[in-house]
Amino acid sequence: MNVLVDQYPEISHYHCLYLAIRKNIVAEPVFSLRSAVREWSVSFINAQHLPGQVLIVLIFCTNIGSIFIYLILTTHPVEYCVKEFNIVFLIDVTFNVLYLLYFGLRLLAAKDKLKVWVEVRSLVDFFTIIPTFVTLYTYRAWLGLRFIRALHILELPVILQILNILNSNKSLKLSRLVSILIATWLTSAGLIHIVETSGDPWLDHFNGHAHSYFECIYFIIVTMSTVGYGDVRMTTTCGLIFLSIFICIGLALFASYVPEVAEIIINRKKHGGRYTLTEKTHVVVCGHITLASASDFMKEFLHEDRGEFKIDVLFLGNFCPDPELEAFFRRHSLQVTFFQGSVRLRKDQQRVMMDTAAACLILCDRFTPEQDKEDSDQLLSVISIKTYCPNTRIIVQMLKHSSKAFVQKVPDWDWSRGDAVMCLAELKLGFMAQSCQVPGLSTLLANLFTIQKEVEKRPGNKWQSLYLEGLYNEIYTEYLSNAFVGLSFAQASKMCYLKLKLMLIGLQYETSYHESSVVVNPPGRFKIKPGTLGFFIARNASDVASPEEEKEWESELEQQRMEQDRATLDSTGMFHWCTPFSLEDVTLTRESASRLNLKDHVVACVFGDRRSTPLGLGDFMMPLRASSLTGAELRTVIFLGDCDYLSREWHNIHYFPKVYFLPGSPLCGADLRALNVERSTMCVVLCSLSPATASVPFMQDNDTILSCFNLYHLRFPHVLRTTKTAQLTLPHVIAGRPSQGQESGPPAGQSPWAFPRGTSLGQAPTCRESFSQPQKIPEAVELLSEHSSGATIPLLIELVNSSNVRFVNEADSHVEFTSLTLTQAFSTGNVFSVDLLDCLMAATYFNANVPGLVSTLVTGGETPILEAQLAEDNQLRGGESSQTMWPLRQRSKMAQLALQEEPLCRLQCWNFKGLFCQSLDQLEILCIGLYRLVDQPNPCMKRFVITNPPPDLQLLPSDWVFCSVPFQQSYLLHR
Repeated sequence: MNVLVDQYPEISHYHCLYLAIRKNIVAEPVFSLRSAVREWSVSFINAQHLPGQVLIVLIFCTNIGSIFIYLILTTHPVEYCVKEFNIVFLIDVTFNVLYLLYFGLRLLAAKDKLKVWVEVRSLVDFFTIIPTFVTLYTYRAWLGLRFIRALHILELPVILQILNILNSNKSLKLSRLVSILIATWLTSAGLIHIVETSGDPWLDHFNGHAHSYFECIYFIIVTMSTVGYGDVRMTTTCGLIFLSIFICIGLALFASYVPEVAEIIINRKKHGGRYTLTEKTHVVVCGHITLASASDFMKEFLHEDRGEFKIDVLFLGNFCPDPELEAFFRRHSLQVTFFQGSVRLRKDQQRVMMDTAAACLILCDRFTPEQDKEDSDQLLSVISIKTYCPNTRIIVQMLKHSSKAFVQKVPDWDWSRGDAVMCLAELKLGFMAQSCQVPGLSTLLANLFTIQKEVEKRPGNKWQSLYLEGLYNEIYTEYLSNAFVGLSFAQASKMCYLKLKLMLIGLQYETSYHESSVVVNPPGRFKIKPGTLGFFIARNASDVASPEEEKEWESELEQQRMEQDRATLDSTGMFHWCTPFSLEDVTLTRESASRLNLKDHVVACVFGDRRSTPLGLGDFMMPLRASSLTGAELRTVIFLGDCDYLSREWHNIHYFPKVYFLPGSPLCGADLRALNVERSTMCVVLCSLSPATASVPFMQDNDTILSCFNLYHLRFPHVLRTTKTAQLTLPHVIAGRPSQGQESGPPAGQSPWAFPRGTSLGQAPTCRESFSQPQKIPEAVELLSEHSSGATIPLLIELVNSSNVRFVNEADSHVEFTSLTLTQAFSTGNVFSVDLLDCLMAATYFNANVPGLVSTLVTGGETPILEAQLAEDNQLRGGESSQTMWPLRQRSKMAQLALQEEPLCRLQCWNFKGLFCQSLDQLEILCIGLYRLVDQPNPCMKRFVITNPPPDLQLLPSDWVFCSVPFQQSYLLHR
């Protein structure tokens, strides 16, 4: 610094100091051989580098080898003369040379040299290396303290980590505990062996007692375990002194470590391992796995009607299955394997080969009161799978409709690949809403999407035999051959029914948005193109042999718009919409409800309070306000329940027209009477999950069961109402039917079901009476008793626990419960359960087009614009629908027509085959089932569902028909 001051006198003293420091910093470092050697030694023995890892593993293996050499040497005396060096001794010398070199490397790499000399591994080297080299010069061998090489077993956890064998904390802890116990046993046994064999030194080693090394190990283990057989004992004073010290230390180790080892082993993953790829394809099932969900899934997935297929089902759950679930997996061990792990972890996904799986199906917990948390967990599982396996097909269950929008935003989610979301709330309420519009439709649709095993028919129950015949029908898909190209849907459906004994109900086409969509019973202008996929109703897959759309809607709009100028639709064109209104504006009192003179309406009884989980009533209203319905078909919906609960749901239904609310209780008869429930089309009971009963599914149906009993015991005096058909036997209609062997059918121009004008219910028409033109049939009058029973009211309830059906239907209480679909309450359309929706997971896996058909038939249909809007704000918006969206309203709808009324009364048919063909030819109406009265005695006039009736099934005058009516034929529903 003084030199700088002399060279630059104008620079201050502190500035010179700064320059001097900077000069020293930038100066070139002086080469140091000692530092270079130390850095090389550190890099060579550091476990973070590959050479260091190899060296550490090699030293550990040589230590294990030295232990085996010691076991061999224990067969010799403790001290003996060596005449020549054998191969064992030479190997031992080689090992000790390697230990010496490794000690030198550690010494060079260490900063604190003294610490290296006193390390345990250094002390082990001192007591084992020196005796070996002494033997080389003296030819006198001494067993000595070679046994302390066993202390290197304590390094086992480090070695296993270097080899990537240990990946969890539990396995690391287990290896550490086991290595401590083994090192303690081997070292202590070696010390006892040398002491007992050598004898006490103050007695000139004359009291030595020869014990083999293995006897010493046995003695140590027996002593530590406090068993103490006494067959091996110590005789020297040194041995007894060591044993006294060892008992105090060894018992503490044994009492502390052995229980921990046992606990880790007992609680280890019993279902670890890795799936090995075979010729079979495999699917992964994860999420909420219980005995009920697993058994229901496998029953649908492995049903014999799906044909022979080779698929391994891998269940992945982050829990240890209980004995019942484990027994279930063992029963299906040929097809099912359970792996314990988390679907969110990459290593567990690799264990089940997620990237090569045909699909991953994620089940949800339907009974949880925390629906948002459950859907979040499902979403995180989807994100995790798509992150690591973007090409894997995913079928996931969700509880809330709003959660469906988040799944669509997951990267690599692709509907065209077969990815699908099953929203249970949307589907459940959609099925029940369709039954409000068309009674019994929920049963018919559920039968089509479930696969049932054939059961033994009960003698004497004719109606049950017919129901079971329809129960065994399912939905199948197949591409149409070129023979159908250019035909209309009605022509193709009639041809399939007559020639192939198949019922064609819908087609798949590509929309203008390049999205695949499904249309049921498309209009006559629709012509089939090559490669069209058809949806069939058949008994099993073998019946649907390939009879082997892209479809562009015509640019011209339908001339007859059926109220389009007056109807107000939402911005997507899929639903009727109105200006949102507040809950107070539509809240009724008993008096105001009575003045409305309600008729043919829907009463929705809702159980819930401010703490209950929302049901999602918007999903219930959407099918009831589908734009395919005309204004006259919109039934008034009145909600009966708690005001606090409905206010939480109101933001999802306040833009639907003809909706009212009555504060009250479904258990109050006065409230039900005020709503004219006896004149309603349907009374539906919805029950929200309550936190108090969420953990007990059996208790969640309490309110539903009580509401049924309350409704059944209501009495409505002086009731006279009109129905679609008289609920009584009409022998005069059947009287004109030809006897067996004669030609079926009425005379030309005469309908078997039509009544001539002026004919009363008790007057029989003659076959001579002509019907020159269609007659409008007056409404039949149902004469009810003076105090009509509430049991005659159309009722639809939801059961959380399907077995509770015996409490809501007297006929089912006398029969052992096996399946909800086999009960009378379900066959009549009075009961629905979310359990039935589990079948859609398996159905979607085998047929990726099932979600599209379900959406068309149940939820009112889906379009890309609708899904995008719900994903944006989970609400419908009003506004002028564009002209391109008007054709969306031109879709067919499910309806229920009586044979005795227009337009079916003009048809000339006696059996279902004639009805099917004539309704397609003359009316473009697709008939898919019947709603028939149950056999007598039937005081409540209950009806049951016949899905896809046999062609030769004779029709009854009281039958109602399930059918798909094109929008342009809507006027037929109001004549």
